[in-house]
Amino acid sequence: MSRQFLPERPNLDQLRRQAKELLRVATAGDPSAIARVRDGSQRMTLAAAQLALAREYGYASWPRLKAEVERKTALVNGDADRLAELLTSYPELAADGVSSCFTPDPADSPLSFLAVAGFHGLVNHQRAGELTRVMLAAGADVDGGHDAETPLIAAASYYESDMVRALIEAGANLEATGTEVPGGTALTHAVWFGRPDIVDVLVQAGAVIHNLREAAGAGDIAGFLTPRPTMADREIAMITAAGCARLSVVDELLATGVDVNAAPGWHFGAGVTALHRAAWLGHADSVRHLLLRGADPERHDDEHQGTPLDWCRRRNNEWFPGQRIGSAVEEVLTGQPPS
Repeated sequence: MSRQFLPERPNLDQLRRQAKELLRVATAGDPSAIARVRDGSQRMTLAAAQLALAREYGYASWPRLKAEVERKTALVNGDADRLAELLTSYPELAADGVSSCFTPDPADSPLSFLAVAGFHGLVNHQRAGELTRVMLAAGADVDGGHDAETPLIAAASYYESDMVRALIEAGANLEATGTEVPGGTALTHAVWFGRPDIVDVLVQAGAVIHNLREAAGAGDIAGFLTPRPTMADREIAMITAAGCARLSVVDELLATGVDVNAAPGWHFGAGVTALHRAAWLGHADSVRHLLLRGADPERHDDEHQGTPLDWCRRRNNEWFPGQRIGSAVEEVLTGQPPS
């Protein structure tokens, strides 16, 4: 039977019932159920059914499946004490991949799972930093081992500022690169996703600012305007500054001749202006600032044919909680609260 994935909020009692039902059906003579049980043992016992179920979920034993359920429950509930107890008994849980539809191998470490879990609505707490410290103390690889991206890049991309601090304290590699912005570091990704608070933490920790775009996101472009960058690079930097609410940098770049309605394309998409970007990222101050400088709220991007208000509303209708940005931008663009 092909490998299954545990639910995002697994229930041990439900798994026990699944094993009992598998044994019942096998004992009644169902060939498929018999084959499943005998994949773990030739004996028709509850232990054999539990072992078969554990293997179908990708675990070598029923106790290891139980430990995974308890680990995931501790991560989801933010129970640092229970997580520490588990890691004492099963130290490998500090590194072994988490069963999740967001880590489908499951190759990604529990640190990387924790970095994305809040954004996707899988956890109901703000204790990612505390849980990170527990796992690091138990031997978790601060850079994620074989993860596609380091936990630091994931945390910077998915708005986990306390986790970013915990990883930096533990010596995370600031210059490792990721995939959303190809070749980009954690700083690059924090800039791209419009999180100036995380950008500031990374810069203070010594992250390297590589170019004008990153400097704009960090709020200081001194030294990056000589020799004079191309107009396209300045336009990209202005949009980036707006997306990180760096209002003085927006003005500094506009003063070099950049059009407030410039749409240079690049990674933003064709027809996307600074106002689109600021609206999408939820920066009401940037939206207000751009409007006062002549930004056109009726401009449509090429792909979605949406105005900045459309972008704002689309963001708030996204499935994942971490994508929603609240009402402030819509109030600025319409002059009234959302209906």
